Amino acid sequence: MHGDFSRVIFDPARRFSSVLSQQGRVQLDADFNEQTAILLHYVRTLASDLLGPAAYPPDPDGLGGFGIDGYDGDTFSVAPGRMYVDGILCECDGTDYWDQPDGHLDPELDQLPAGPFLVYLRVWERFVTAREAPWIRETALGPNGPDTTARTRVVWQVCVLPLEPGADTPDMRSAARFVRDRVGGRFEPRGMLAARTRRPEEAAAPADGPVPSSGYRGPENQLYRVEVHRGGREGTATFKWSRENGSVVLPVRGVSGPVVELETLGRDDKLGVDVGDVVEIVDDAVVCRGASDRTDEAGGRLYTVQGIDYDAYRVILDGDVTEDPFHRSAGQVPTRHPLLRRWDHGAGGWDGVPAEAMGVPLREGEWLPLEDGVEVRFETGQDRPRVYRRGDYWLIPARVLTGDVEWPRGRQGQPLKRRPHGVRYHYAPLALLEPRDADDFRLVDLRMPFAPRR
Repeated sequence: MHGDFSRVIFDPARRFSSVLSQQGRVQLDADFNEQTAILLHYVRTLASDLLGPAAYPPDPDGLGGFGIDGYDGDTFSVAPGRMYVDGILCECDGTDYWDQPDGHLDPELDQLPAGPFLVYLRVWERFVTAREAPWIRETALGPNGPDTTARTRVVWQVCVLPLEPGADTPDMRSAARFVRDRVGGRFEPRGMLAARTRRPEEAAAPADGPVPSSGYRGPENQLYRVEVHRGGREGTATFKWSRENGSVVLPVRGVSGPVVELETLGRDDKLGVDVGDVVEIVDDAVVCRGASDRTDEAGGRLYTVQGIDYDAYRVILDGDVTEDPFHRSAGQVPTRHPLLRRWDHGAGGWDGVPAEAMGVPLREGEWLPLEDGVEVRFETGQDRPRVYRRGDYWLIPARVLTGDVEWPRGRQGQPLKRRPHGVRYHYAPLALLEPRDADDFRLVDLRMPFAPRR
């Protein structure tokens, strides 16, 4: 979640059951958000324990939630109803494969396979602000009033997995594990990261002053976000980072080649853009298509700001946005809520490594400096190379008072390696489709029903 948060502190291993306010105390965003996370964890765990990893309530008058029908070689229909995936409620109003609300499918890349294929559901949660959903904003606060809260939205996407003709296919009871292994298993072993702060060496001390005593030397508290930009293994994967959790975003009015017209240049220097900043153009389609199950998924191009027209609210980038091969229409469809997002690794990179248009090369087994003493380390795999999924991210709170980052440590004080904090994807099998000829096909329903109490 690219939100403007102080930190994100929910951890199910701590076994907290509620957050209790005390009188006369400061109220923090992290506390309220943790209470929401505690409740969601309880409800979804309960639903998953009772219903299993994926189940739907049958409809005596229809197919029931997410039933597949009407296959004609080019598309199929998805029936209205509900399904619970790892306890997460998914609701469908009825749709077509090509018209699913958060699909944003590409006609050139998402054609249905000619041979047998599995239809499955990919479920995840998207962070949504008033920029993507303007109705969240309270207009009574004025036309230029501040935004207030944000939302998370359950995103479900109907996907297909080609199968080899004649290969063993799952039945209803084995389908859930089959999908997890065949799709989610592609990203194992997951990438892991550790974070720390490091004092500068004596040789790096200023000539007219002592060596700083703290590891974190930034002037403000920050929530660092390290995010995989291009997926794959070491040597292919790249990353980007932000000291503001990637929350510095500016709405886009229009794009003309390398020129991007914005609604605003930001509230101040800290939350705006400047010459030399690294930015990307995202919109609803870019975000939703970024949830690909391909292990080598490439992120869109990163741009460097070359100039700013302050009077016209325009920024000039170092590349033509309309020629991005990965996001060909990014920023050009107003109804998709295009945004310009700032990242902080800078056009010059670090440690002699240039920040290329596809992100900073990801290197395992060594401490990589971010800024102000903050360092991260991508851990090497034991038996197999680690796989980094596009969009994987880690959050690292840095605090001025302690001069350190908040990161779990072992008994000897060493930073522990951790799996990504998100994005978490959940899967559910829907159907097996096997085309036979132009007018015939075999369909096997793989959904697990449950009997709701009346």
